[in-house]
Amino acid sequence: MRRFVARLSATLVVGLVACQPPNMPVPNSMPVPDSMPVPNSMPVPNSMPVPDSMPVPNSPISQRAAWHAARVESLRRADGWLTLVGLDFLRDGSWSVGNGSRATFRYANCTAAQIGRFEVAGDAVRFVPTPSAAVTIERGAVGEPLIADDKGAPSVVVNATMTFTLVRRNGTLALRVRDSASAVRAEFQGIELFDYQPSAVVEASVTPALPGQTVTITNVKGFVEEQPVAAVLDFELGGQRHQFIATSGSDGGLFVVFADQTSGAETYGGGRFLDIPAPIGGNTTIDFNRAINPPCCFTAFATCPLPPAANRLSVRVVAGERLPRKLETSNEH
Repeated sequence: MRRFVARLSATLVVGLVACQPPNMPVPNSMPVPDSMPVPNSMPVPNSMPVPDSMPVPNSPISQRAAWHAARVESLRRADGWLTLVGLDFLRDGSWSVGNGSRATFRYANCTAAQIGRFEVAGDAVRFVPTPSAAVTIERGAVGEPLIADDKGAPSVVVNATMTFTLVRRNGTLALRVRDSASAVRAEFQGIELFDYQPSAVVEASVTPALPGQTVTITNVKGFVEEQPVAAVLDFELGGQRHQFIATSGSDGGLFVVFADQTSGAETYGGGRFLDIPAPIGGNTTIDFNRAINPPCCFTAFATCPLPPAANRLSVRVVAGERLPRKLETSNEH
């Protein structure tokens, strides 16, 4: 029996070998196609270019992505720029507000034909609500003078999704009107960015302004005023030397409104804004990858400054925020 099993096993092995196609290589000797490199020859991921859509953690691209996500989220807030639906200038007299045809300032999302009226006498502005109107006043009281934003934290009249904030613009008292249910906010689709450009991060020397030095600033409403200069920045971009006139920014930093050769085509025609870190040792860094659109890009009711002549660059700055998709709204007031 053992002899029979041995003979059968040998016969099967010989038969299997005989059935293999001619020239079929033994598996261990199979060649590796050129299109399938062995693991040791695969490229190292860090050597590959990283697009903005796939940033490396803690890289400048990922840091900008996080910064811009926060920036867009701030626009989407209930009190963000996307909710601004009116800027109503006040003169002495009585100014009614509501959704009815007889209201002086008419807004469809007010909860009544007239929610109340603003009584104006010089710099004194009081709000008198209509009886039973669902109105509250933040940082103020019924019948008492309201606080304008140039005097501190301003008073705000609230009615459902609508808010009316007392501000002073172009030297005149006005109501800044927001609607958290605005069409612009509802239809907002974000803001596209140019790809991150390492060459758009430049060092600048900082020259403090002379005592009393000012710059003439015109806003989008045509109002002209002199603003104090904080510093003059010297830097190189696109193979050319440039200067910016900067005003004071937040947290000890600097603020610049600038235009370039993309303005009006690829970027907003009224220029873009830049927040620049506080100087250290007479120098700072300008990162054009963080250039943003001003509020006037999203609403007709903001009073944005336009770039002064000194801040209009002769080169294209293909970095930072691009011109967003056109957002149209038919605010009724």
